[in-house]
Amino acid sequence: MEKLKQILNSLMDCLSLSGHELYGESTIKALAEGICDEIKTDNMGTFLLIKKSARENAPKLLIDAHYDTVGLMVTGIKKGGFLSITSVGGLDTNILPSTEVTVYGKEKVYGIITSTPPHLRSGEPKSPKMDGLYIDTGYSKEKIEELVSIGDPVVFKNTVDYINGDYVTSAYLDDKACLCSALDALSKMDKDQMEFDIYLTASAQEETGKCGVARVAFDIEPDLAVITDVNFAKTEDDESFECIEAGKGASIDISAVTNRRISKNIMKYLTSEGIEYQVCCEPGATSTNADFVSISGQGVPTVLMSVPLKSMHTPSETVNLRDIKSLSEILVKIAYHKDILN
Repeated sequence: MEKLKQILNSLMDCLSLSGHELYGESTIKALAEGICDEIKTDNMGTFLLIKKSARENAPKLLIDAHYDTVGLMVTGIKKGGFLSITSVGGLDTNILPSTEVTVYGKEKVYGIITSTPPHLRSGEPKSPKMDGLYIDTGYSKEKIEELVSIGDPVVFKNTVDYINGDYVTSAYLDDKACLCSALDALSKMDKDQMEFDIYLTASAQEETGKCGVARVAFDIEPDLAVITDVNFAKTEDDESFECIEAGKGASIDISAVTNRRISKNIMKYLTSEGIEYQVCCEPGATSTNADFVSISGQGVPTVLMSVPLKSMHTPSETVNLRDIKSLSEILVKIAYHKDILN
C-alpha cells in the first residue's frame, strides 16, 4: 500500500482544476518516468503515457482516468477584499459555506467561503445561491487586486488523511484515485507478458464536458478502451443498484453504452482466477468518459470500471485503498489477456 500512498499523495499535491490541468505537468511527468516509453501532452491538457508490448502488432488498449477536478473560479473583486465566485463542474452549494479554499492568483491566497450564522438565517432559502457566496480573503480590496484577477482558479484546501489504515480522505479523489490505480498498474506491467500496447490517458476536462479523452481516442483508434472513474459508494441508508460497496473491490459497469460482451468476458476471467470485483448497473448513459469514447470515430468497444467513493464533489471525498489496489491489479490482468476481445 505504501507505493499507492506515494502516488496518491503526489497527485493530490498539485492543482488540476478542469481547464487548468497543465499546472500538474511536472507531477505527471515525474510519476511517468521509467514506467512508459513515451509521454505526450496535448493542447487541451490531456497527458498520454504509451507503453508498448514486446509483441509486434499488438492491439491497442486505451486506459483512461480523468485528471481534472471540480472547483471554483473568481468572477469579481468586491469591497473589503471579498471575491465573488462561480462553480467549475458540478458542486452542491450546501457544502460551500465555511469551506477553506486556495485561490491561485499571482501567488496563492487562502480564504474562507462566507456563511450566515444559523441564528440569522430566518427567511433565507435552505440552499444558498452561488451569487450570494463570497471568499473572505482578509485583504483590502486594493491589496487583493494586486494578487488576484477575474478568472483565477479556486480549489478546496486539500489535505490527505488516512482513516483506520485502509481509508483515505481528500478533496480530489475524483478521479485521482483511479489515476493512481492506472499509474500503479502501468508500472507493474511486464512488456513480455503484455498482449496489448497500452495508451494511458490522464485526461482533461471530464468534469466540464468530457472532451479531453474523446480527441485522443479519435487519434489512437484503440481496439479496446477501459475507462476508469469513481462511483457512488453505498452508505447505511442507500441500497441503490447504481452504488457499490467500499472495500469490496473495483466494479465493472453494465450499461447501454459499454460493451456487454467484453465486460462479461472480463468478469468470467476474474471469476475463474478468484479475483474479487463488483457489478454496477447503469441502464442508460454513465456520465463518464465512457459515453464519449464509445462513439469516437467508428465506435470503440468500451468497458467502464469504477472505484467506490463517498462524499463525491466535496472537500472530504473518501475511498478505500483496497479498492484502488483492486483496480490496479485488474488492469494488469486485462493487459495480459487480449482474448477478452473474442
